[in-house]
Amino acid sequence: MPVRQPTENLLRPPGGSGDARRVRIRPIESTGDDFAAWYDVYLSARLADHPDGPQWLEHELSVIYEGNANHGVKLWLADDRDKAVGAAVLGLPLRDNLTLAEPEVYVRPEESRRGIGGTLLATLDDAARELGRTSQLIYLEGPTGADRTSGTAFAEKHAFTRRITEIARVQRPPFDLDGIARAEEAARPLAEGYTIVGWRNHAPDEYVEEYARLEGRLSTDAPLGDLDYEAEAWDVTRIRTGEERRGRMGRDTWTTAAMAPDGTMAGVTVIMLARDSDATGFQDTTVVDPRHRGHRLGLLLKATNLRRVLADRPGVQTVWTWNADSNAHMIAINEALGYRVAGWSAGYQRSL
Repeated sequence: MPVRQPTENLLRPPGGSGDARRVRIRPIESTGDDFAAWYDVYLSARLADHPDGPQWLEHELSVIYEGNANHGVKLWLADDRDKAVGAAVLGLPLRDNLTLAEPEVYVRPEESRRGIGGTLLATLDDAARELGRTSQLIYLEGPTGADRTSGTAFAEKHAFTRRITEIARVQRPPFDLDGIARAEEAARPLAEGYTIVGWRNHAPDEYVEEYARLEGRLSTDAPLGDLDYEAEAWDVTRIRTGEERRGRMGRDTWTTAAMAPDGTMAGVTVIMLARDSDATGFQDTTVVDPRHRGHRLGLLLKATNLRRVLADRPGVQTVWTWNADSNAHMIAINEALGYRVAGWSAGYQRSL
């Protein structure tokens, strides 16, 4: 992609009255001095739409937005008279979904309705087209009881359509440790013959190939609604790249897997938590190979893994999870473990 120079745009207040102000849009790097300002805009916009939702920490995002061989990232910052007023990111799958781009646009709430978001999106559109991307996918979040946010209004204004809705659920203290243990023990008899294994951060060499295989299944087995999304390409290198990145982010991961008698991995689940903060845990991958369903492995794995996390980090304040609203089986498991509805996430897509 050609090096894009900073651009200046003359933006007028709503209604065309008042003094026009120049907003400069320029590319930045997550490792540069400007990223703190980028993150400040991002966080202000996120909190306006979903004040009680989960948030990435600044140093975590700075690592995520470095990009890697699997996923490229480009960042832009919008300045008005040396004040950061808008931020944008373009995610670029590099191993699969090679015609897809993942734009995100953030504007300070007090600077909304000035055209900053639309100008940033146009910048992302140009970059995506230059890279041969023909489809865009964004995920937006909001609290329970607010079906529309400034984010969904912006997406719909720019011809994105909602293709899938996921329900966010969360656990908070006091955790029902006895109930989690009972769910785990109730599931064990139906999982006879399977061996339950677990690890922190680094998948043992004897399991990593099978782990990669199941991660690849998640992109095809999980409900996708009406999304136009291809199967993801996973291998050992991708697993190791993710582990290295999470280490630099300062995140620990707890993984629990079920091994079948033939040595294949029947199911796996993962929870992530920052090493220096108990505020936000994320329930990540949970997948059971279709050949091994019907043995309560999903419930057993999630209960076992959650219990391990709470034993290691008893001060954790939240553990968040998301499920497509059509995924009744996984929703039932999460509710049995004590997760309660706390918001939603929606996937919006459009063609370029």
